Amino acid sequence: MQAAVYYGPGDIRVEDRPAPKATSANVIVQVHCCAICGTDVKLATIGHHRCTPPRIIGHEMVGHIVHIGENVPGWAEGERLTLATTVACGDCSYCRLGLGNMCPNSLPIGLQADGAFAELLAVPPAAIAGGNVIKVPDNVPDAAAALSEPLSCVINAQQIVGVKAGDSVLVIGGGPLGALHAETAKARGATNVMIVQRSEPRLSLLRKLPEVLVIDGAHEDVGDAVDENTDGLGADVVIVAAPSREAQEQSVYYARKGGAISLFASLPNGEADITYDSRIIHYGELRLAGASDSRPDHVALAVQLMAEGKIAADAIVTHRVPLDNLHEGLRLMEEKQSLKVLIYPPGD
Repeated sequence: MQAAVYYGPGDIRVEDRPAPKATSANVIVQVHCCAICGTDVKLATIGHHRCTPPRIIGHEMVGHIVHIGENVPGWAEGERLTLATTVACGDCSYCRLGLGNMCPNSLPIGLQADGAFAELLAVPPAAIAGGNVIKVPDNVPDAAAALSEPLSCVINAQQIVGVKAGDSVLVIGGGPLGALHAETAKARGATNVMIVQRSEPRLSLLRKLPEVLVIDGAHEDVGDAVDENTDGLGADVVIVAAPSREAQEQSVYYARKGGAISLFASLPNGEADITYDSRIIHYGELRLAGASDSRPDHVALAVQLMAEGKIAADAIVTHRVPLDNLHEGLRLMEEKQSLKVLIYPPGD
């Protein structure tokens, strides 16, 4: 079968690989499509310390079952599924706290288990046992289902920071995850959603999102735009979806007193020290929250939002590329020429 294989930093090859072996304990899926993640871009440039080469990469997937092991109940051939791709151990302190996304013993699909930039994917038995396999309803298109995993990370962050009905929400960073944040905030009932982006073509792509105010951060004063659209109060919630020190440091100036800030995007290792005016946080009673990854329940919620038509997936998926042209998709993402890029293996 054709697959994209990571051999080391910047070395990803699309090549023929053996098909996964059917066992009594696994499920094999024919991949319909798989979206490019920022982690995949990182693998294609600087690498990732948790990826063990040679490794088939890709994890934001949807496909249908072509093999079910005799020891795997509850599934049928032909059913479509997507995955929560951080497979927790289920036994550590964090797992017992219900924080499987923090599990230090996790098995990440696409990094330490073979992923979905391939014609076929073997779902590890631990993922089946851990509830990481999520059924996709018939009314959810493949393109929308492939967004469920990144959407689940967004849902986790917005649950932590407390986005609620009636909120004004500012998203800083208009990449694919920023766009999903804007859509999720609306789905959670936010009535005033703003997103900041500095460059084209993403500015033009973001303007296709319904009922979202797009702020041109290169030519508009962000603080003035936020004040104008919040009657001078500031945003109830500020979500930093750009891997930018400046964006994290400026976020406190856009939140209202008593508001909340989510540091959703991480900064590069060794470049993550930032400076805040702590008086703004102290006297403004601001809440700062981090967010990392997601759990199976978040993926299930993501699929539900897609089934309810609450996420404008068609506006967020901007490019579709065959697997043998994966590097073009990676280029589009790296150069910020796209939002989400879907990769299609042969046959799809």
